[in-house]
Amino acid sequence: MAAAKEEKGVSLFTAEDSGTFEAVSAQREGDGHETARSHDQEGGPARYKEPGLTTPEVRETAKALRVARDLRKSSAMAEKTNKNREEYKKQLEDEVERKFKSRELRKKEMLLKWSKKLDRSSFLVDQVAESERIDEEQRVKLEEEAKRAKLFEERKQRIKTEIILKALAETNDLDQLRQEKRLIVEEERRLKVAAGQTHKKDCIAEKEEKMKTMQEERRRRNEQHLMQQKNRLAMQQMEEEKRREAILMKMQMKYGGSIPGEPNLT
Repeated sequence: MAAAKEEKGVSLFTAEDSGTFEAVSAQREGDGHETARSHDQEGGPARYKEPGLTTPEVRETAKALRVARDLRKSSAMAEKTNKNREEYKKQLEDEVERKFKSRELRKKEMLLKWSKKLDRSSFLVDQVAESERIDEEQRVKLEEEAKRAKLFEERKQRIKTEIILKALAETNDLDQLRQEKRLIVEEERRLKVAAGQTHKKDCIAEKEEKMKTMQEERRRRNEQHLMQQKNRLAMQQMEEEKRREAILMKMQMKYGGSIPGEPNLT
């Protein structure tokens, strides 16, 4: 029987090396079905009806053959799917490229058509003349604006010179104006200082009011907290007293008498 097993194992591995997985698998499946039928007729358990359950080596070989066959089928299906995908992708790319070239060709044809129509058009000549006229008007306008700016600057400089000469001639009036200006500046400074002091006083009063409010709020919270603590302590004392009385009562009831040093509660 060992020789038969070795012969079967050699035939399986030889078939695996030569690539005839389907033939060997079919043979093993046929043998497995016959073994299952024989066991079924003999009343054997159903778990021994799996094909090819002769030895662990043969079962592993059959399993490897099935896995290899499934892998080969999966690889073939994946290769076919990838091939179809690539073909469809190439078709889409060719279609997009064809549409793009067709659109570009139509665009070039349209541009060529309209360029031929407008080569000798009088409308283009009028446009050139209109552009030249607008450029000339713009140039004239800029020259006039430059002249007006120059005249305005000369007039401004002349008025400034006249004012300076008049101020130098009237030194007394200039000193008086300076003194008045100095007084005005001092008055403005004094008013600013007074306004600043008033604002500072208002800010100080507002801060003091806020501080008072905060202190009052803090005092109220402290009083409330103290009251809560007192109430909590009173409640704890009452609970402690009740618990103590209950313990004493239980002890008196248990021992049937009074406890030394404790009041009689019964």
